[in-house]
Amino acid sequence: MSGQPRLVAVRTLLEVLPGDGHGRSLRDALAQHRQPLEAADRGLLTDLCFGVCRHYRLLEYWLDQQLQKPLKASARPVRLALLCGLYELWFTERAAHAIVNAYPDLCRALKAPWAAGLANAVLRKASRLELAAWRETLPVPIRCSLPDWLWKQWQQDWGDAATAVAEASLGEPPMTLRVNRQQQDRDTALAMLAQAGITAHAGPRAPFAMTLAQPVPVQHLPGFDQGALSVQDEAAQLPAELIDIPPTGRLLDACAAPGGKTGQLAERFPDASLLALDNDAHRLQIARDQPARLIVHAVVRPGDAGAPAAASGGAPFDATLLAAPSWATGILPRQSGAKWQRPAADLPASAG
Repeated sequence: MSGQPRLVAVRTLLEVLPGDGHGRSLRDALAQHRQPLEAADRGLLTDLCFGVCRHYRLLEYWLDQQLQKPLKASARPVRLALLCGLYELWFTERAAHAIVNAYPDLCRALKAPWAAGLANAVLRKASRLELAAWRETLPVPIRCSLPDWLWKQWQQDWGDAATAVAEASLGEPPMTLRVNRQQQDRDTALAMLAQAGITAHAGPRAPFAMTLAQPVPVQHLPGFDQGALSVQDEAAQLPAELIDIPPTGRLLDACAAPGGKTGQLAERFPDASLLALDNDAHRLQIARDQPARLIVHAVVRPGDAGAPAAASGGAPFDATLLAAPSWATGILPRQSGAKWQRPAADLPASAG
C-alpha cells in the first residue's frame, strides 16, 4: 500500500490539530488535500484523519506513556504519524505487519529518519496490547477521547446518561442520501441502488432520505453525477422539509456553504427565487457546484447573513433557513475534529 496517503494525512492533521487548540476544520482541510489522490488513497486519507481526531486523546495518552521523554514541538509531524499508526493498528482491519512496516518509511519521508526506530518500537508494542481490557481501566474522558471541559458539561447536562452519550460520540456515522425529487421518487431510487448491489432503507423521518447499510464511494451511486442523489444526513434534511412558502416565493439560505440545504431547497421549490449567502469564499465555491450537479437553480453570492438586504436588493423573503456555525458537539461522529479545535473559553462568544 502506498505511503502517500499517510504522508498527506499527517500534513492534513497538522492543520487540524496544530497543538494550540485553534485548528482548521477537518472537512475543509480534507477537501483541499484529498483532490490529487486516487480514490483508494483518498479513502485511506479520510479514514486516518477522522479516526485520529475521533480517538485523539486515547492515542495521545498511550503514546505519552511509552516515551522516555516528550517529543519536541518541532517533531509534531512525527507525533501525528505515530498517532496515525496507533489508530490503524487498533481500529482498522489492515494487516498489523504492513502497518508496522509503513511508518518508519513515513518518518523518513517526513525528513525525520531519527524517528524510524521509534516508530517501529512503538507500533510493535502497540500491536501486542489488549486494547479492550486496557481501555476499560481508563476514565471516561480518556477512553472516549473527550476534552475535560466537554465531559464535565455533558455530566452536568445528562447526568447518569453522560457515559452513554460519550460512548455514542465515538460511533461511525451512517451514510445517508437525499433523493432529488425533481428526478425520481424514493422507491425508484431504492430500486436503482438494489440493482447496483447497494443495500439501503428508507429514512423514518425525512421523506426523501435513504440510509445505506454500508458506505460506498459516491461514484458508485447510480445517478449521483447526474444529480439524482446527494449525501446528506437525515436530520439535516428535516429543516427544509418544514418550510412552507408559496411556490414562487422568495427564499434565503443563510450560511449556505457547502450547499447541501441549498440544493435541497431548490429541489423542493423549483419555481421559487432562492438566494444562498455565505461569507466563506472557499466553501462558497463548493456551494455553487451543488445546484449545477442537481440541475436546479439558485443564486449563490458572498455576503453577511446578518445583513442579507445588501445582497438581495432589499426585497423581503418569505422564509429564511439559517444553519448557523456551531461547535458540532451534537454530531461528533460526523465532525470528530470539532472537539479539539477551540478551548472552552470560546464557547460563550460562539453561543452569542
